[in-house]
Amino acid sequence: MRKTDGNDRGAVGAVVIAGVLLVVGVAAVAGLGLADVGDPTGDAILDDVEDRYGTADTVVGAATVTVENDTTERQYNTSFTFGEGNASRVSVSGDNRTVIAGTNGTVAWVHDERTGITRVLSNGSHVGNGTHAPESNATGEYADNGSVRNATERVRAFAFDWTEENTTATRTGREAVDGTDAWVVSVDPDNESREGTVTHWVGVDSSTVLKSEYDRPNATMTVEYTETRFNVSVADSTFQPPEPDSGVVFDSLAPLQNATTTTVPELGNDSYTFSEGRIAAFGGETVITRYDGPANVTLVATTAEGDAPDENATTEEVAGETVNVTETDDGVAVTWERADRSVSLFTDADRGTALALTADTIEATDVSASDADE
Repeated sequence: MRKTDGNDRGAVGAVVIAGVLLVVGVAAVAGLGLADVGDPTGDAILDDVEDRYGTADTVVGAATVTVENDTTERQYNTSFTFGEGNASRVSVSGDNRTVIAGTNGTVAWVHDERTGITRVLSNGSHVGNGTHAPESNATGEYADNGSVRNATERVRAFAFDWTEENTTATRTGREAVDGTDAWVVSVDPDNESREGTVTHWVGVDSSTVLKSEYDRPNATMTVEYTETRFNVSVADSTFQPPEPDSGVVFDSLAPLQNATTTTVPELGNDSYTFSEGRIAAFGGETVITRYDGPANVTLVATTAEGDAPDENATTEEVAGETVNVTETDDGVAVTWERADRSVSLFTDADRGTALALTADTIEATDVSASDADE
């Protein structure tokens, strides 16, 4: 039976969590068990892997992640950096989108490059976004099913269940992975309520994880590590949220609209005042505006290629438009499509208020656009 020290080095645990964040948004696929490497028995191989990763000050690398089920297959390119004190940074690119997640050991954050929105979490709670994103709930279109916070907690629990005393590791073979001699170790849960198997391919001479496969009843995730380096010098800033775009901050709507060809959504509600606007390029032109009032409201219009609606989203008819509504722990996100752009409203208000504000936005923006065309 697999048992590990409760003070497992952060790097190994971080690698586990990375495997899930890699699929972002897709977060809960699987906790990357500790890897596997080295010795005649499965346990001994994994112990060597723990020593290899756990004694390193930093672990830096890249991987290709493939997630597939009976009907679909998706591939993601990822890079990761793990430092001391559980500090980590993982970048995931796929489906015309890049999401970066990180933590300095105490504060965690998730940044969506397409929208420019960064969500910052501390001790499991949203603590604000500063200038990294619209200051409201900033759930952004990347928001996963429920919240990044809950997904991360599920990932951590899953990862450590797999890697501590609840699994049995068995060396099942020895084969080459891209020309490198590797042990094959199967990790099975001792808990019968847990289904699925994790298989690791570990370099015989390096105790480095070369490949991992997470085979579960509903999906299989394969992680192929294309690069892994140890004890690389890493700046502390690596684990901080991306700095905001250094471009102009607009303090009124008219000059913002004059600076972009994208129609800027306008919140046509007298209870709210325009706070600031920004223009950024995230796979297309993106305009972000913030409004102050009874609730925090952020509007985003982007010409970037959009994602499919969140699987938990529901549809509503608002002001003659079909909108997708997603409720999270932090508020409500409403998204709708126009001919040349996607528009989103994010607020920490309730669903009814969010839909009313959406109606105000659709009506005010359409009037402004019609006036501009005349």
